[in-house]
Amino acid sequence: MRKFAILLALLSAPMHCTQAQPNGVTAELQLGQEQYLPDEDVQLKVRIANRSGQPVVLGTDNQWITFNVVGEHEYLVPKQGEMPIQGPFTLLSGQVVTRVFNPTPYFGFRQPGRYSLGATIRIAQWKQEIACKPVAITVSEGVPLPHLGDLSFGVPPPPGVTNAPPEVRRYSLLKASDLDELRLYFRLTDKSGRTLRVFPLARMLSFSDPEAQIDRANNLHVLLQTGAQTFTYSILDPNGNLLARQFHQYTRTRPSLHVNDDGQILVEGGRRLLTWEDIPAPAAGPAKSQ
Repeated sequence: MRKFAILLALLSAPMHCTQAQPNGVTAELQLGQEQYLPDEDVQLKVRIANRSGQPVVLGTDNQWITFNVVGEHEYLVPKQGEMPIQGPFTLLSGQVVTRVFNPTPYFGFRQPGRYSLGATIRIAQWKQEIACKPVAITVSEGVPLPHLGDLSFGVPPPPGVTNAPPEVRRYSLLKASDLDELRLYFRLTDKSGRTLRVFPLARMLSFSDPEAQIDRANNLHVLLQTGAQTFTYSILDPNGNLLARQFHQYTRTRPSLHVNDDGQILVEGGRRLLTWEDIPAPAAGPAKSQ
């Protein structure tokens, strides 16, 4: 009799999951990757499906969705700011919508370790809540590449400011693995070591030996072998913006960075491949395969 009572209590206890919500609305969290560097943007997708038979209005206030980040040993990561989440939208019955959020600037999970990201959606019109099943990420330090972990440069003062020394910033190239994939990361920091931008540039091969040079405008040029015969070429500005991305192919010669007589940095050797991933997009579009 006692075992039956315990079983009955367990079956009647509320369960927090993304499926079989009694109101017909379900929600789940999705991530494109599991491994991140400190300060890297986390594109956290919230996928909401409405099968309630009636419209659901969300986003009318800044409490319609709340996030929490839990570290190792059940450590509740403190908030460092209010995430912009407001913006009303109506989800008709049968519709599915995905909203993307970046918790990185608003939670202090920059130390290496394992973290769990959770969210709760509040449906004000029904006074009900949906708890999303948490997703896990790992934050780890990347490994600076030899001779490419400290590329310092100066940023001129803003217009109108005279007799001021240039601000010192630093480019870094690091490698980090996400499951079985090795990636090359770009990081931009200021003189105090504060990270201004960090994001993956491309996947790496185990034998990849990236080239990097800074041009006259202090833009960073990076050439990386990403396949048996393919190379990715990227240009980044002193604010960490990706100005250009191209793809080159090993032919009779290997692509490599070259500085011409005017001080411009170019890719010499090999052959350029036009793709839909080019930045900026090629005017004529990629050539069609025969």
